Amino acid sequence: MLSDVFGKKNNAPVGSQNKNAEKKTVDMDNRKSSYAAVLSEDVEFKGVLSFTSQLEINGRFEGEIQAAGPLLIGESAIVKATIKSESNVIIRGKVQGNIHAKDKVEVVGNAQLYGDVSAPKFSLSESAVFVGKSDTLGGKAPMSDFSSIFSRLDKTAKPAVTPGVK
Repeated sequence: MLSDVFGKKNNAPVGSQNKNAEKKTVDMDNRKSSYAAVLSEDVEFKGVLSFTSQLEINGRFEGEIQAAGPLLIGESAIVKATIKSESNVIIRGKVQGNIHAKDKVEVVGNAQLYGDVSAPKFSLSESAVFVGKSDTLGGKAPMSDFSSIFSRLDKTAKPAVTPGVK
């Protein structure tokens, strides 16, 4: 039995097991896990990846990622995917594909991102590589129009006169 392997023996009948252990199981089932799942460097797969808590990818993945919680692409990760996140995305490895996040996308360290980013907040480390376009306005037109700032100059400016030119 497993209890023998781990050095713990429980000879109590099934019906009389520790009630605290049963309660703990119920509590775990009724709450969202706050523990991060980690896909190690030796993991390689294709498909659709969907999760609700936190996920760290250190291996290779190709496909689509639907993230309800934070996503971390580790330094050793190579990801070729369309990423849709309800939270934030932190990239430390290599990513090829478009990212749409409802919170924030961070490209840190020596990370490489080849694809478009749509998120309210986007940060790019000085040593990171980013080839694509970013949209922090969610496709909306910019609110500011700078033409009114220079309108005063247009009214008071006199034509420049170059000596010797008529």
